[in-house]
Amino acid sequence: MNKFKSIDLSIFYMKNQIKTLSCVAAAGLLFIFAVIFDLWYLILIGAVFDWLPLPTGWMKLEDTEKKNNKVIILHIITTLLAYIFAIIWIFSVIWISPFAFVYKTLFMEIWWSAVMIGTLITK
Repeated sequence: MNKFKSIDLSIFYMKNQIKTLSCVAAAGLLFIFAVIFDLWYLILIGAVFDWLPLPTGWMKLEDTEKKNNKVIILHIITTLLAYIFAIIWIFSVIWISPFAFVYKTLFMEIWWSAVMIGTLITK
């Protein structure tokens, strides 16, 4: 009879897709709070979660999955465009611009579009 319970380490063996979606979900929640409550520094924290799957290799597709290169390029362009508006929003908040609301709304809408395009990468 074993007195010690085994530790479940299954979270370390999750599929890369689940890890990526978890990071993007955390980033999205931080972005939503940032936009609603006008807390621009949450964009920086959310960006860490949003970009985390890239250096860790979690975004690599499995060998069995087919990829659509045009969709990947579109996903990259829309993501970078969203972050350009995020940077403009951060500077507009610092410089007290009347267009800060427009920039943060554009960031959120374009970032959300990039997430939706990202779901189409695998066929």
